[in-house]
Amino acid sequence: MASSETSANNAAAVKDPASPQLSAEWVKTAAESIGISGSSVDETGCFKYVADDVTFRVKSLIQDAVKMALHCKRTKLTTQDIDYTLKMNNYEPLYGFTSADYIPFRNASGGGRQLHFLDDKELDLDEISAKPLPKIPLQTSLKAHWLAIEGVQPAIPENPPPVAKDLQKLESINPVVKSTGEKLGKPVDPKSVKGKRILKDVKLKPHTEHDLSVEQQLYYKEVTEACVGTDEVRRPEALTSLAQDPGLHKMLPRLSTFIYEGVKVNCVNSNLAILIYLMRMTKSLLENSSLYLEKYLHELLPSVITCIVSRQLCLKPESDNHWALRDFASKILGQMCK
Repeated sequence: MASSETSANNAAAVKDPASPQLSAEWVKTAAESIGISGSSVDETGCFKYVADDVTFRVKSLIQDAVKMALHCKRTKLTTQDIDYTLKMNNYEPLYGFTSADYIPFRNASGGGRQLHFLDDKELDLDEISAKPLPKIPLQTSLKAHWLAIEGVQPAIPENPPPVAKDLQKLESINPVVKSTGEKLGKPVDPKSVKGKRILKDVKLKPHTEHDLSVEQQLYYKEVTEACVGTDEVRRPEALTSLAQDPGLHKMLPRLSTFIYEGVKVNCVNSNLAILIYLMRMTKSLLENSSLYLEKYLHELLPSVITCIVSRQLCLKPESDNHWALRDFASKILGQMCK
């Protein structure tokens, strides 16, 4: 029943003189272009049947594509409508290229055929040969520079500029600087900050990651191991570096967390030696004139106070000199209060 209706529609579409349709000659030309030729009556009728069938299928695809455009509330037919129609009817998709701009095809006729081709730009070989050769790209190379010389970061373009202590303090005590998007390393005018109105709306602090470079990670590992390790030769060098290095502001969050967690764990384990080493690290950070530790007091103060008032700091209170640690931590607390 369905095949008879299709044949009837096909015949009606072909017999309509007003509708455009493909000719048998066009099918014959296409067949000859792929190596199929013949002039018998049967072959002529076959060409006519193929032309009618192709005409019907093309019209059906166009009608379905128009329905696609109407469902999308568009009056202009696009190539996507044709692609969706082919996919809906289980046809093989069209292969080629797409472009949002007009492609200027040119028409050339001759020998009874019409060809459409792109109008390529003519190239002058003399002009191309007269052009200078392009520069050879530079090869990949490595350049070494000093990160620090005897604990001091050299002022060279490869190293980040050191952040002044005043800027660290301004960002810590003045929240307006952060709300205006100012960053460390940029000059901030205190007068311009005073004149700005503080908004009452609650603003969430953006999440920032304190990523360290490979060299900084290596420095952090070496310093922490030397400060709490068993090597008595490396420990003074590491403490001196913490007290004099001007480029430690990026590692301060990790160093303060290391001290805080170390005091919490070793106070439970009553490890007196490690607690003394951690307090010496805290004292070295306080002696560094280029660092501003107010933003990290929430971790440093509990660590120092714990070493002062904790009930048990060692396994043998009667023999171990835990009072030396309490006295040393109290002096550090007094230095922090100043």
